[in-house]
Amino acid sequence: MSQKEKVNTWEAVKLSEAAEALKKATGTIPYTFLNDYMFRVILQKHKNVLRSIVCACLKLETEEVQDIVVQNPIELGEAIDDKTFILDIHVLLNNNTIINLEMQVLDLKDWPERSLSYLARSYDNVAKGDEYINVKPVYHIGFLNYTLFPEYPEFFAKYQMMNLKNHNVYTSKFNLYVVDLTQIELATEEDVDTGLVYWTQVFKAKTWEELRQMAERNQELQEATEALYVYNQDEIVKEQCRARQDYYNHERGTQKRLEEARLALEESKAVIEAQKETLEKKNEDLKKAVRLYAERMYITEEEACEQMGIAIED
Repeated sequence: MSQKEKVNTWEAVKLSEAAEALKKATGTIPYTFLNDYMFRVILQKHKNVLRSIVCACLKLETEEVQDIVVQNPIELGEAIDDKTFILDIHVLLNNNTIINLEMQVLDLKDWPERSLSYLARSYDNVAKGDEYINVKPVYHIGFLNYTLFPEYPEFFAKYQMMNLKNHNVYTSKFNLYVVDLTQIELATEEDVDTGLVYWTQVFKAKTWEELRQMAERNQELQEATEALYVYNQDEIVKEQCRARQDYYNHERGTQKRLEEARLALEESKAVIEAQKETLEKKNEDLKKAVRLYAERMYITEEEACEQMGIAIED
């Protein structure tokens, strides 16, 4: 079977057939929406799913979306690695708004900087010779499976540039949104009403049983669930998902080793500091003993040190 034929094997499984097969599926989902390759494939191939997620994040009604296009589609089956794989999905909404969507499960400690970099690049969208006033609004929406700022946990955080004194928004065209998949309990009623909470639950689902239960809420959730089942049967998609999973595991291992090294270093520093304090105390006790000996013998402390055969650090 050629590479192209492998890429197209998913088309052999109709979504209608997947719906029936899905009813019997049990156990752990091999590759969920948390796999960024799977996330990309489904949003790229299923416009209804993409539209629903965007509407949930931007508080739009479905009918407000006349057109939605993924501008950086990936080629299914094309080999990827962590250096070349583009994390964000670049979307043009109604030909007048740019949206970057990103699934991020690993905390690489650089998301604020990287997301701003993506956002800034997207904001630089004025055509040559056009007026700056015509710049398209941009949104970078990150679905993070960790809490970005642990001291300020929030399910759905929205960031804009504003005046620090009076909080006047500098521009409404430069937006950074963060959906914390680990903080669903902090969701507001609005987050429930827009459907964002339900999408988050679908993303986080680990078994086919819980995914089926969530999919019953609406057609888009059902389509996403069926698509996830279809692509979990496709060998070429699974191969790339596996590559991403290997990358996650490698990075987690690296982070664990770095953390262990950091803790070991801190422990060593603590031991050294304790030894330093002990030596300083011994030195002070020694100074006191020398001083008392010098007073008793009516000699200088230097002479006392010579007679006692010791040296004291200042």
